[in-house]
Amino acid sequence: MNSGASAYHRFFRSLREQIKTDELLYALFHFPMAFTSPFIGWYFFFGLSERDFIGSGLIIAIPYFFLIFSTGIFGRLSDKIGSKNLVLISLGALSLSFLFYFLIQDKLLFFLTYIGFNIVVSAFIPSLNRLISFYTEEREKKFGKLGMMASIGFLLGSMLASIVFQLNISGNFIETFRTMFPIAMIISFVTFLLAFRLKEAPLPKIDLSTQNSLSNSNSSFSLEIKPLMRPVFILFILIALINASSSIYVNFFSIFVQDELKHDISFIAIANSVATLLGAFATYFVGRSMNKLKRKYFVLLASILYTAFPLCIFVFRDPVIIFILYCLPFYAILFVLAPIYISENSLESRRGQVMGLYVGSQYLGLTVGTILGAIIASINGLVSPNFLVGSIIGFLAIIICFFYFKETSEQTLIN
Repeated sequence: MNSGASAYHRFFRSLREQIKTDELLYALFHFPMAFTSPFIGWYFFFGLSERDFIGSGLIIAIPYFFLIFSTGIFGRLSDKIGSKNLVLISLGALSLSFLFYFLIQDKLLFFLTYIGFNIVVSAFIPSLNRLISFYTEEREKKFGKLGMMASIGFLLGSMLASIVFQLNISGNFIETFRTMFPIAMIISFVTFLLAFRLKEAPLPKIDLSTQNSLSNSNSSFSLEIKPLMRPVFILFILIALINASSSIYVNFFSIFVQDELKHDISFIAIANSVATLLGAFATYFVGRSMNKLKRKYFVLLASILYTAFPLCIFVFRDPVIIFILYCLPFYAILFVLAPIYISENSLESRRGQVMGLYVGSQYLGLTVGTILGAIIASINGLVSPNFLVGSIIGFLAIIICFFYFKETSEQTLIN
């Protein structure tokens, strides 16, 4: 009996040693996101905008617009006050948000609340990424493992969403979706409590020469910093284009499945479960191989995949093919590569700000893509043409990556 208990404690002690607090936070943060977020566009379309493409597109895009700026602001703030405080604030807001979403019945108030909470929650990714970026040894493996944990969180959230929709206890999908909010709130609150165990990254000291260069009135960056920031800026452009390419159809994918493929909404939850299971392995192995191949090859591969995926859906429109393509975890490439590349090519004293700009470039693409997708769907009365436009924008990313994205060496400026 004692031997069995001892083995039990050894197992969980070993598990705690292998899974760090920051990795567990990544998983738990993405769990309620996967549980609810894929269905927000569908909920807005059927519940708030009354089946209006333009209305639902604007409802989804307006929060993205605010997040373009809030992520950069919070990222810079994390450079000033540290990452842990902002992580705690964002997770506390995430937990409260689901409570408010459940209680609020008025459509306009729900929308305004959704915007407000999303702005505060947007502090999480740039702040935690900044903290993680100070891992100087095996940084690739660390971000790969974080991606794996995020995928596991997505997997569990998608599986739970699939179960909830399959049961459909209320008999009404809108009401069933609303019952998911209290569950998401409890998970987020546990995540908030766990974040107190985080160890803060040091606030880097800026030496006098660097401080003088940063305060140069002629430019926000010194001549020494410009060569380091230029490739990061090109990466941000590529990330914005790729996110624009995908959001043209992703935010309306649930509508496409239900209205055009004539499949149950649980189709998406099941596909998300499979995709994130594969993503857990993909992100881990991408991190493992990141130091063996040039960064440009990874970005080029991501651009090609984001071009081919919507094109194949537009051409075939077969549910089986769409399910297989949807499950391919090509998102894992940039999920791992972008924070590593930023860590290698940004000053420590501005690491949080650059991480914030990275997340902001994602939301820039999401905003533009969602609005453009809403307009195209409204003109055609269908979502399927959006896939072709998304493929064209993805091809533009391939061109820019091939000609303008350059390899850089590990940063040499140390504050």
